[in-house]
Amino acid sequence: MSEQWKPGEGPWLLLVENRGGADEPDGFRRMAVTEAMSRSPVVLLLVEEGVALAVPGSDSALDRFQRAGGRLAADRYSLARHGLDRASLRVGTRVTDMGEVAGWVLDRAVRVVWH
Repeated sequence: MSEQWKPGEGPWLLLVENRGGADEPDGFRRMAVTEAMSRSPVVLLLVEEGVALAVPGSDSALDRFQRAGGRLAADRYSLARHGLDRASLRVGTRVTDMGEVAGWVLDRAVRVVWH
């Protein structure tokens, strides 16, 4: 993995999505879109079943989220567990591990919301 990754200086929002699939309610992802459209620095981290959303074309809310400037990350371990570690992912998706995520969570500038 390359350098430490942050969406910018100052306060930012880390949203953690552990649910995936078209049949899941997308209220949490709508919140991510709203935050990104308000120009708040926001990262949506996909973990567990949520990594299915890292596949291109999987969710229109995530398309809007990324177009609005939201940044997407996916947990490396979860990708491997779901057989997606070699799959094509959405453009701009950062594959990360829990060491980096722990740094984000412990950063005083970060607000964390886990779904």
